[in-house]
Amino acid sequence: MFDFEPSFQAFIQKRLSEPTQLNEAMKYALLNGGKRIRPQFALEAAKMVSLPESVALHFAYAMEIAHGFSLVHDDLPCMDNDDFRRGLPTTHKKFGDAQALLAGDALLNLAYDTFLGCFHDIKPENFLVAFQFFNHSIGGMILGQSEELHVDHSDLNALIKIQSLKTGKLFHASILCPILLSGKTQQDSLFLECEKYAEGFGFAFQIADDLEDEIQDKNQESKNILSHLGRDAAIELAIKKLTGCNVSEKFSATQLLLSKLK
Repeated sequence: MFDFEPSFQAFIQKRLSEPTQLNEAMKYALLNGGKRIRPQFALEAAKMVSLPESVALHFAYAMEIAHGFSLVHDDLPCMDNDDFRRGLPTTHKKFGDAQALLAGDALLNLAYDTFLGCFHDIKPENFLVAFQFFNHSIGGMILGQSEELHVDHSDLNALIKIQSLKTGKLFHASILCPILLSGKTQQDSLFLECEKYAEGFGFAFQIADDLEDEIQDKNQESKNILSHLGRDAAIELAIKKLTGCNVSEKFSATQLLLSKLK
C-alpha cells in the first residue's frame, strides 16, 4: 500500500508554494489532519485493478482535495456555521468568510486539475469515463448540500436521499473511479459489487455519525436516520449493508467503521 500522507503533504506544499493568502487558506484546509478515508478507498480500489502508482496517487490526491473543498464550504456561516473542525478554528474563522469561500472554489479547481495527472498513464477513453463519473459525483454531493438546507427532518426518505448525495457520492467516486480508470465498465461485476459496498458504507457511515451526535447530545431537536429507524434496528441494518458485499474485506475502513457500530 502506498504511503499516502507524506506524499500528499509534499504534493500540496509544492503545488501551493507561492505565499499568497489564498494558498495559505487552502493548505490550512487540507493539511490539518483528517481520517483520509476517501484517498484510502481510492488506493485500495486502485490496488484491486492494478492501476499504476502515479495514477492511483493523483486520483487519491484529487479525492482528498475535493473532500476538503466540501468541508470548507459546509462550515461557512451561510451553511452549517461551524467554528471548529478537528479541534481547530474552521477556515472561515481563521481567514475570514470571503477568503474561505474563495479557498473552497480554488480547492475544487485544484481537484479537477489534479485528476488530470491520471491522464498520461491511462487510455483516453477510460480517463474520460472516470473523469465524468468524478464530476457527476461532486455535483451530486453539492446537490445534497443544497437539499439539506430545506430538508423536512420528519421525512425519512428525504434524509436517506440527502445522505446518499452529500456523504455517499464522494465514497462512490473514491471506490468506483479507479475501477473505471482501469477500463472496466459500469456493467462489470466488480464495479457492481463495489457500487453496492459504497452504498452500504455510506449508509453505515451516517449511522455511526448519528450515534456520535447522540453521545455528544447534538442535533437532538431534529430527527435523523437513527432516530427514525430506532437505535438497534439502524445499527443492525448498517452492519448488514456494510458487511454484505464480496469486497467488504478488501477495504480497511470496513473494520474501523464496524468498531464504531458495535
